[in-house]
Amino acid sequence: MHPEVRQIGPGHCPKCGMALEPLMPTETTDDSEIRTVRGRFWIALLLAIPVMLIAMAPHLFGSVLGSATALTLRMLELTLSAPVVLWAAVPYYRRGWLGVVHGSPNMYTLIGLGVIVAFTHSVIATFLPGQFPGGDAR
Repeated sequence: MHPEVRQIGPGHCPKCGMALEPLMPTETTDDSEIRTVRGRFWIALLLAIPVMLIAMAPHLFGSVLGSATALTLRMLELTLSAPVVLWAAVPYYRRGWLGVVHGSPNMYTLIGLGVIVAFTHSVIATFLPGQFPGGDAR
């Protein structure tokens, strides 16, 4: 995207965060980035499935939860979600920040902003559920 950016070896564009491509194709392919993303994806998926089940189970079974149970489940959801948001997405946050710093916001900036705003909303809703419309215990 930025042909003026040159560096020796693989890496990311300092302006937009996109992966840099070599000028001349090589015989070997560096797939370390895809392996890292794939590993983070599987860990995030393993943490996200229980969150989905915890969040949907009361609705599927028509259960009414007591306030103590609802708080415990919300805290469990937050505990399982935090590593996904705060660890698994770090490379995307870095790339988004590069776009902001260099005055060229990109898709990573949009993704990072959306995730951070949604997670902040969820943290506030976890600890102060009565602050939102229809914000009872669950």
